[in-house]
Amino acid sequence: MTGQNVLIVGAGAVGTLLACDLLQQSVPVRIVDAKPPQEEYDPHSRAVMIWPRVLELLEKVGIADELVSRGFRADDVSFFSRGRKLGTVPMTKLGAARPYGLGIVQSELEVLLHRRLAELGGTIEYGTELTAIDTSGPHPTATLRHADGRTEHAAADWLIGADGAGSVTRRLLGIPYPGVPFPLGIALGDFPVTGPRVSTVEYHYADSGLLPLVHLPDGVCRLATIVAPGETDWSDRPLPDWQRMVDERTSLPYRLGEPLWTRTYHPRPGVAERFREGRVVLVGDAAHSVVPLGGQGLNLGLQDALNLGWKLAGVVHGVWDERIVDTYDTERRKAVEQVRTVIRTEMELSGAPTARDRRLRDLKVAAAHRTGLLRHVAAPLMSQIGLGYAAGDEPLWRAALHRRARPGDRLPFFHRTRQHAGAPVLDQRGHIALLWPGRRPAAGWQTVADGARRVLGDRLPVHDLARLSPSGRTALGPLFGKQPLIALVRPDGHLAHLAAAHRPAESLGHLDRLVSRPLTPTRSR
Repeated sequence: MTGQNVLIVGAGAVGTLLACDLLQQSVPVRIVDAKPPQEEYDPHSRAVMIWPRVLELLEKVGIADELVSRGFRADDVSFFSRGRKLGTVPMTKLGAARPYGLGIVQSELEVLLHRRLAELGGTIEYGTELTAIDTSGPHPTATLRHADGRTEHAAADWLIGADGAGSVTRRLLGIPYPGVPFPLGIALGDFPVTGPRVSTVEYHYADSGLLPLVHLPDGVCRLATIVAPGETDWSDRPLPDWQRMVDERTSLPYRLGEPLWTRTYHPRPGVAERFREGRVVLVGDAAHSVVPLGGQGLNLGLQDALNLGWKLAGVVHGVWDERIVDTYDTERRKAVEQVRTVIRTEMELSGAPTARDRRLRDLKVAAAHRTGLLRHVAAPLMSQIGLGYAAGDEPLWRAALHRRARPGDRLPFFHRTRQHAGAPVLDQRGHIALLWPGRRPAAGWQTVADGARRVLGDRLPVHDLARLSPSGRTALGPLFGKQPLIALVRPDGHLAHLAAAHRPAESLGHLDRLVSRPLTPTRSR
């Protein structure tokens, strides 16, 4: 019997990112994967987009710069119909640390994550298969079968299932995975392309169907198309058929070379009935899978890892009460539903069967562009910048239009890649407190700030935003408003709590409801 703090089953992008995040927080991690070492990377990945929210979160593990250097930048998403541009979803005005998407295959991300894992002292045990889970005791015990046939019973404080949509972890726990049947297939192919290289993700609507096109490095493009029931499998079609589809659905002079690979997928989207069973937690596709459009599923899973990581580390170190892990299910389930709404909208736009339906679709997209809905609603949602955990069940489009920050919302500007003078950065170990003086600090602000610092300063870092540059205060003004306040910000950049600046005890009470023991005293600014 062996033991460790966290055992992660699955060494794909999500499991490895979680392992890196935990190791950076001094949490011992063991990560196993059933694949043999020679199948470490699958170059034929369905996911080829990393969106702005995940790019800024990847700063936490130190791989964002190199990832960007290996990818192809996408500044926007553009919609075309029979060669005419209908509208654009701009990424450059999001207030993100990196305001663009990145075209890159998932295997490239995994290479960087695996290298970072090794730098942190972690190793991946390939050829190690999970065969049973015993949850009868206070901590889970996993039965592992090694490539040499040896069986091991591995005890862990926490067991994480990051083993994909066909998750063995989920199956062994008996957690249902209900979903709506998806009758269509999705054919994907990577082709060397000659023609214009534009920094945009392209959606081309035509009478014959939808053609999404993503530019990748080295002159390669990812093409995708919907495969109807009974239609010939596109992965078996010759190059001229793919070229004909490009010619029919775009007005651009793209010439395809021989495919690097093609494949047809038949998605089975679903969401686990629960993401946590005692001290076993599901992440990524093991918890939820969506129709693979725009890389939304991979980006969801990566955010799972960094939502769970700081909570799990705090519990392991005895800082947070274990109940904080319950918020992982609540918050990430909400994010999944938001992304499913985005994908459902994309599918509805592509599924216009009649000429009248197609004209109406084109009018809707063009109107959304003219009125700013693509910029102010679609951009935050597609980029996942706008996915938040604020309470309430208001429509997604209305939530995206909120300017005033609410608990659960992501806050901008506190990332190392986007600094305003005097701006704090997030604390990987715990919350930080921001003292907002209002849009125009009053004469007595320093007294108020000193009082808040005395109450909070020995519990967490305290940052006075009166020291922020004028441009920084201008940017935060619409979020925080005119009145002075205290904002508690989580390690993942989401707003945890708001209180009036003269009521620091209220912020302290919020922390007390989360912790299992007082936080280590720290210095404030």
